[in-house]
Amino acid sequence: MPSIQIAHFPVSDTFVSNPDIFKAPLDIIKGAEGHKGSYYGLQIEDKKTGYFVSVWDSYEAHQKVIKDPNYAGIIEALKPAVSGPFERHHINVSSDPTAALTAPAVEFVVFTLKDGAADKLTPLMEELGAGADTAAGAHPPCAWGQSVEDKNKFLLVIGWDTVQAHWDAVKEGTALHGIVVKIKEFADLWIGHSHMKKHEV
Repeated sequence: MPSIQIAHFPVSDTFVSNPDIFKAPLDIIKGAEGHKGSYYGLQIEDKKTGYFVSVWDSYEAHQKVIKDPNYAGIIEALKPAVSGPFERHHINVSSDPTAALTAPAVEFVVFTLKDGAADKLTPLMEELGAGADTAAGAHPPCAWGQSVEDKNKFLLVIGWDTVQAHWDAVKEGTALHGIVVKIKEFADLWIGHSHMKKHEV
């Protein structure tokens, strides 16, 4: 099952002026067994949040790389890009996330459960994902899952033609808007968009 590592973090001035600072650490992992691709970008809304995403054949494949002595070099190379807490989650997904991550605009959502309501949120996430895949301007399939590291968080990645296409799809009166309203009963949402750049091998 594919596994996606999604990291977000407050960026340094160095990253803002040169987002390609990620190229060096990504060059280290590009040939790792099980690595399917990596992407990075700056949040459109605040210009202060960076995203780093890597896709793996499995969660275990990435863990094997993390245990490699060379991984310390990756962390060291990332430090100049980060100016605060580096939050990272893995989600295991059933579909290839490439279409979403290579779309012109990529939506990232972190859902933080209220009172551990995973059993109530999961069916709504399934409904939201299915609806997003058929929305105008979407680049299906979307990818979502429960964080391996923190069971109180779910993450969602959707590709869109534009940021506005996303907001049009969930505006009041749409089916997706109704689902989001229900989801907010059980989770707090943190939403951002980015023009993600794929690391070219």
